[in-house]
Formats: sequence, structure tokens, C-alpha cells
Amino acid sequence: MKPMLERKRRARINKCLDELKDLIVTSLQAEGENVSKLEKADILELTVRHLHKLRRQHSLGLTPEAAYADRFRAGFTHCAAEVVQYLAAATSPLNIDPSARTKLLQHLGSCMHKIDNISNNPLETAAEPNLATSKCYNNVYTPPASPHLQGPVSPSATHVMMSPTTKSPLPPVWRPW
Repeated sequence: MKPMLERKRRARINKCLDELKDLIVTSLQAEGENVSKLEKADILELTVRHLHKLRRQHSLGLTPEAAYADRFRAGFTHCAAEVVQYLAAATSPLNIDPSARTKLLQHLGSCMHKIDNISNNPLETAAEPNLATSKCYNNVYTPPASPHLQGPVSPSATHVMMSPTTKSPLPPVWRPW
């Protein structure tokens, strides 16, 4: 039993080393270097060297937390744009209450503003809410005159922000959850 597990483990290691070798050789040939034969230690050494070089050039990409935040922001923005586009194109047979539509658009505008502020301030994290983003804003959205002629709604076009109001904030919106 043990020899079989060891063979499988070695096969996995060799397979990964072969993949690394192909990637490293391709990268080195693109840089103009000629590589004929590489031992396992050479493959690992070149891989580590290449990763260090990428880190120095800041080419390794975002940290996982930043990538998650960017994906959340992009998904939320896309979803909000879809809701705004749907509400803008909604006609009377859908029986959408105009005041509910207005409140929903105001809420989406407020959320979009908060997300925009967080994305513009990379040092701020979701765990540390900013007092400026928690103020109540008067958000106004004017649907396009002819929604069928419009393309997809861009995230920045989903809301128009005005100065903070001195009126009392709107009552909280009922949520089923």
C-alpha cells in the first residue's frame, strides 16, 4: 500500500515539475535565453527566481483580499445597474409603485456612492466604516427618455449624487430578510 502511495506522490511531483518546466522554458525563450536541459533543482530555482522578479516588478497581481473586494464591487455594480435599467424600462403593466421605485433608486444610489468612496480610498476597509459614507444623501435618478435606445447603464450613470441634506433621513426601507 505504501509503495503505491509513494509512486502516486512522485508522479504528482513530476507532473507539476514538467508543467513548471514548460512554463519557465517558454518564459525564458521569450526573453531570448536558450534552455536545453533542466534538472528538477534547476526548474525549482528558475521558478523561484522568476517569481522574485515578478514580485519586484509588482506583476504578481492583487492580494486575495483586494481581488475579492474588486470582484464584489464589480458584481454589486453590475447588479445595481441591471436593477436600475429594469426599473427605468418598466412600464405601467408591471404595477410598480412609483414611491417604491424612487426609494429603491435612492437606496441603490446611496449604496453605489458608498462603494465608489471605498474604491477611491484603498486604505479604507469594510471593517472600518467611514463616517462620511454613512451620512444620508438625497439621491436622484432620472430615467432616460427612451430606454430602448440606451445601451447598458454604466455604474457611474446609475445615480446622481447631490449635497447632503439637512432634512431628517428617510425612514429605513423594509427588507424581507
